[in-house]
Amino acid sequence: MKKFVILSTIILGSWTVKAQQLPLISNYLNTAYLFNPAYSGIEGKTEISILNRRQWTDIQGAPETQFMAFNGNRDDLKFGYSGYAFNDQTDIVARSGFYGSYAWHVKFTESNSLSLGMGAGYVNNNINVGGIRVPDEMDPVLYSSLNSAKFDLNFGFNLQFGDFSLGAAVPNLLAPKVDFSDNYLGPFQYHYMRHYVVNTQYDVNLQKGLMTLSPFVTVRANSITMPQVDAGLMFNHKEYFYVGAAYRSSYAVTANTGLHLTENITMGYAYDFSLNTYGFALGNSHEFMLRYTFGESKKDKRLENELKKLKDRQRRSTEELEDLLNDRLDEFKDEISAQQKEMFDAEKDAMKDELADAVNQAGGGTSQDNGNNGGNSMNSGNPNNSSFPAAPAGGNNNSNGNIQGYNQNQYAGNVQAGSSGYYVTAGVFGSQNNAQKLKAKLSRQGISSDIFQDPNNSMYYVFLLKFGNYQSAKNAQESGLNGQYNGKLWIKVM
Repeated sequence: MKKFVILSTIILGSWTVKAQQLPLISNYLNTAYLFNPAYSGIEGKTEISILNRRQWTDIQGAPETQFMAFNGNRDDLKFGYSGYAFNDQTDIVARSGFYGSYAWHVKFTESNSLSLGMGAGYVNNNINVGGIRVPDEMDPVLYSSLNSAKFDLNFGFNLQFGDFSLGAAVPNLLAPKVDFSDNYLGPFQYHYMRHYVVNTQYDVNLQKGLMTLSPFVTVRANSITMPQVDAGLMFNHKEYFYVGAAYRSSYAVTANTGLHLTENITMGYAYDFSLNTYGFALGNSHEFMLRYTFGESKKDKRLENELKKLKDRQRRSTEELEDLLNDRLDEFKDEISAQQKEMFDAEKDAMKDELADAVNQAGGGTSQDNGNNGGNSMNSGNPNNSSFPAAPAGGNNNSNGNIQGYNQNQYAGNVQAGSSGYYVTAGVFGSQNNAQKLKAKLSRQGISSDIFQDPNNSMYYVFLLKFGNYQSAKNAQESGLNGQYNGKLWIKVM
């Protein structure tokens, strides 16, 4: 009888190894750090999760698993940590223990990173001899030592390329052998197997990240059993709910749903419908999850802060640009006002000069006529003599006058008036005659100047110098031609 019991226990244990050595869960997208330590703290959240899974509910002694896990990170988001305690029981075979994991997150760019994680755990393995039923209750096998604990390691990595991630993990890295002993046959072993888990996921962000659509594929394998492939799709509305579905090869179809009850509390449920040969006899599986998040995601908070900083910089740049434009506009208004005043004064002076010339000519003509004709004014001056002189076609004055220190090719008279360039002007007029008068006035002061007309506005400009770039013209204007000119100067661009 004891041989039968031991053989049955070994067979049951072996079956459990193949099917359930790694606890199977359906909410692993929400708790990825349970099978890959590289995911510890990767989302910038600090959270506690509780999971309970009942598999094949129509079978007595079917697998049942409980998890209590936490996950968090440091403020700089370079390091993450996680830990969990679990209990996994299949009939009389049970495993319980705890793992702690630490992850290092290396950012190459804002959207590309590498995460490395290592986990260590202590797992106790137990065969409940109290659940063994034999005719002889004094059978020595019931008094065997069927309890043993082992130390184990997990390792994993994850590569993030924008919205695509590729991860791999090796649970049961040490693959320890658990020795059970009995009173007669010597030790027999519960042998851990090194497992391999590879997962890929692509996140399609909708409505600026408020919603995410994530297709994913996960492959689990070891050296004995056939690889198992999970392929599915998850939709997550970060404010209200998530829903998803997956196919597990040769096993089941899984449906996931959950509600974000508050900003911090999420409740989830997963349902597995068996598809294998004995699916209807085994029954289906149910899994519940409850998660509490402390505060905001540090990752999201950091992105919000960076976005806020960017908006602040844009706002400051906009304000600075507006201030600069307003300053330029004020300067332009001042210059226009000054030019208008200058034009008004020049027009007024020109009218005074014309009036004085007319009076002088009229007086001179009357005196002459009085002397020659006895007061007869029939030969008074021709009115045409008081008309303005013809506008010059552009001076050809090669003298620099009192303005010194500039290249000869920059002085008025040495350049083609009205050609493209930057002109330092002393006056602008609507009347060519008035422009001629200012030129004559400057000439009397020993300052060489010239005149051109802008065809766009029909205004006449009296200029002193011409430059090939704006800054040189600006320097000449602001310095008053190196202190050699006391009047108002402007820059005309042609």
